[in-house]
Amino acid sequence: MLAFFVAGATLAFNLGRRVPGQPASDEAAPPAGVDLGGSVEPSDSAANAAREARLRRIAQSNTYMAATLTEADSIVRRWVDREGRPLRVYYEPTTVSGVTPALGRAVRDAFARWSRVGGISIDFVVVRAPEEAEVVVRWIDRFGMRRAGQADLVWRSDGVLQRGTLTLATLGPAGRPLTVKEVSTVALHEIGHLIGLGHSDEPRDVMYPTTSVHDLTTRDRRTAMLLYSLPIGSLKAPAGR
Repeated sequence: MLAFFVAGATLAFNLGRRVPGQPASDEAAPPAGVDLGGSVEPSDSAANAAREARLRRIAQSNTYMAATLTEADSIVRRWVDREGRPLRVYYEPTTVSGVTPALGRAVRDAFARWSRVGGISIDFVVVRAPEEAEVVVRWIDRFGMRRAGQADLVWRSDGVLQRGTLTLATLGPAGRPLTVKEVSTVALHEIGHLIGLGHSDEPRDVMYPTTSVHDLTTRDRRTAMLLYSLPIGSLKAPAGR
């Protein structure tokens, strides 16, 4: 859920991710076999030693990467390194009432703010044909539930993200038109999911499930940088541990 605090009013919107073939859930169980607190057993295996070193690094970082791993079943999910190959974004033509040039600029600015985060090999380019796209942006007037935006992701079993869809509403649950600032916040949050981030455990971050933040925080940036410095794949403990 994402809460906006505008002019003294509180408006709540659910923000979720759905993956084809996997049920959506707001509650994620802790990943089996992963100790994000850093108390791992020694291992003679080089692979296990590397895994444990990564978990210690995550636990000691001032980020919400541990929470992201919990939501992702202990799998580092992200796009492969994209130096010189921007993610191709297609904006679906729309006749949805309320979609203004200002809202469109807010969404493009949200993509740009994530691409300016140093240390992540992610940039975006607009394409003209849907078949060329890896990310599709579409508008609807409102969701049938209490949410204002949604990021749908598809990934391989090894954690490599393959494509995503960003769906944004122009109306809130009560039918009130969303402001440019509200749509900007929703877009920032959902694009964070599109690049592989889960929810933050700190209310002051834009990726917190309920937030009044309208820009990326230092912790949002640090988490994205850490995510894109980790190898893609599972950090689960070996079976039998």
